Amino acid sequence: MPALRSYRLLVTWQAMRKKAYLPLMAAVQTLFTIGIVLGYPLLFPTIDQTAIYLIATGAPAVSMISVGLVALPQTVGEQRMEGSLAYMRSLPVPRLAYLLADLTVWLAIVIPGVILGVVVGAWRFGLDLQVSPLVVPAVLMVALTSTCVGYALASILPYMLTVIVTQAIVVFVFMFSPLTFLPNKLPAWLETVHRLLPIQAMGEVTRGTIAPTQFPLPPGAFLTLAAWCVFGFAVTYVAMTRRT
Repeated sequence: MPALRSYRLLVTWQAMRKKAYLPLMAAVQTLFTIGIVLGYPLLFPTIDQTAIYLIATGAPAVSMISVGLVALPQTVGEQRMEGSLAYMRSLPVPRLAYLLADLTVWLAIVIPGVILGVVVGAWRFGLDLQVSPLVVPAVLMVALTSTCVGYALASILPYMLTVIVTQAIVVFVFMFSPLTFLPNKLPAWLETVHRLLPIQAMGEVTRGTIAPTQFPLPPGAFLTLAAWCVFGFAVTYVAMTRRT
């Protein structure tokens, strides 16, 4: 079966398998992003313009990371437990096509919330974002990197360990990752750690393209995400194609 036709059929298949909860997941992610934009400022008695910009541009990154590094690994882990991934490996279709189709469906879940979150943030706080044309590749790179790394986690870890690791990621992302605040707020050692991890780079490319007049766009951030994306994709592909 040609690879492109296999991809189209698998996207349809994956969407049909998730049809019972796919719209609900997309709605929850949208509310999640909007909740960060509208709820975070309520935590502080006073908040300056820079902090508002950080929250409005960081919320989309938090949403994409929560899907790619938390929701996706748990779902894929469940599929491994129930045997649906093993069934996929028995089908006469390229396994790369299956992986790309699954990633496409997950991207479709997260992107609407990202767009609406930015719109609501700009409207609520009257922000002049002047969005850069690079926002499209930036958002796609963040979403793709987080889903690839999340898929890799689910591919190599046992299900229960996947659940534990993803819960730890939730705490790390929300409390100790420079997404809604700048890296200089962190201890020096943690700031160094974040230079190696993809999470800080995700925040940099997101806010640097959504609000380019407020935040710089480090060229190295795209390279960091590309390296992690390739690594996650490679680990997943090897895990899916190895002989059992």
